[in-house]
Amino acid sequence: MLHAVGMCDEYPQIKHPWQGQPYDCEFEAGMVLCVESYCGEVGGRDGVKLEQQILVTDDGIELLFDYPWDARLMD
Repeated sequence: MLHAVGMCDEYPQIKHPWQGQPYDCEFEAGMVLCVESYCGEVGGRDGVKLEQQILVTDDGIELLFDYPWDARLMD
């Protein structure tokens, strides 16, 4: 899932494939977006949600954090 920064999944956003897309939207340089990923075993009980903030630039994207992931959560 990808959404703009705000209090609750702000526009513009791209939802999970099974949810359908509520908007047509374009991403432009200067926008700050949150990229969410859920990592866990399919059908499993546990997992972890990882979220990264990015800045859209004229040349691509720039990560807005430098905090390392905990290696124990990556296995």
